[in-house]
Amino acid sequence: MNLLRLNIWRKCILGGFVAAVVLMFAIDWGYHFNIGHVVRLFVGAAALWLVVDRL
Repeated sequence: MNLLRLNIWRKCILGGFVAAVVLMFAIDWGYHFNIGHVVRLFVGAAALWLVVDRL
């Protein structure tokens, strides 16, 4: 995937997904996150990606 060819919305989706995953595991919220949370974030990001595809 060539990141330079993606439009601004898709760059925001990818950046937001990566930032959310990193922050979720980097900051101690007092809650134990697991891979299921990452899967849910991925499904949400993929759904948003498809919505942006329709615009």
